[in-house]
Amino acid sequence: MSFASDVKNELISVSRESYKSGNMRDCCLHAEMYGLFLFCRNFSQSEISIKTENQNIAKLFSEFVKRITGNNALIEKSDAGKYKASVKTAQDRKKILSEFGHTGTEITRRLNRANLDDDCCMSALLRGAFMSCGTLTDPNKDYHLEFVISHKVLSEDMMKFITEVELSPKVVIRKGSYVIYFKDSESVEDLLTLMGATESSLEIMGMKMFKDMRNHVNRRMNFENANSGRAFDAAYKQIEAIRYIEEKRGLGYLPEELREVAKIRIENEDYTLKDIADNLSVPISKSGVNHRLQKILGIAEDLASFEKEALKK
Repeated sequence: MSFASDVKNELISVSRESYKSGNMRDCCLHAEMYGLFLFCRNFSQSEISIKTENQNIAKLFSEFVKRITGNNALIEKSDAGKYKASVKTAQDRKKILSEFGHTGTEITRRLNRANLDDDCCMSALLRGAFMSCGTLTDPNKDYHLEFVISHKVLSEDMMKFITEVELSPKVVIRKGSYVIYFKDSESVEDLLTLMGATESSLEIMGMKMFKDMRNHVNRRMNFENANSGRAFDAAYKQIEAIRYIEEKRGLGYLPEELREVAKIRIENEDYTLKDIADNLSVPISKSGVNHRLQKILGIAEDLASFEKEALKK
């Protein structure tokens, strides 16, 4: 089951429980039913129907049809496993359209604000609309919630409606439909909470926190690995320089303070600068150790240059 289906099942559960417990007003139930019907692909005298992969949505559609008409919707399952719930008779379709102030013969499908009695109905309408035409990407992969609406003016009405709840969606045309979408996690979380899917919203927050932590750990590991690689390269160059000096002149060639650092470095190849600093007879800072090692590298380079000049002569 997809994350979108989980969200819709949560919304159905919230809706049913709220109404049974008396926490949902009749006006909100009316708005939710309106959202579910209005944003179906077919909402006219000739056909009122919904197609969905979620059986529970098809059953909810049928329940809402029965509330208005007294009759269940016809639910059919295709060979592909998708469900179609439809209003069976013209008389029942007329009742549903009339319930929400529509005739079914309108040239353009519009959002009838008369079905929203109070501010509380806004959340209910969004919930119904999302169950009808909404979808949501798995937040483990991406943050993307959208409403796919087949009518241009209705999509414009929906855009205006959503901005009234202080959200900022975007819209794009895809395959002849108008897709109102959100791509940032905060807006997705806010919309889910507004519709009543608080558990799904909290789950996204948890996933986001986990991904942020994982990314932080990965960045830290990459940084530490890069630093380890640089430290290894630096240590290798230092050891090669010390061995070159030892071979050409002996470590006694170095001043005492450099000789002590050189001995610790060559005898303990895995030591960090701090380890070397802590093991000196008179401990110094890491930058002090690094400074002395740079001097040793310089002496080795001078010896190598001297050798080359001698060979030329």
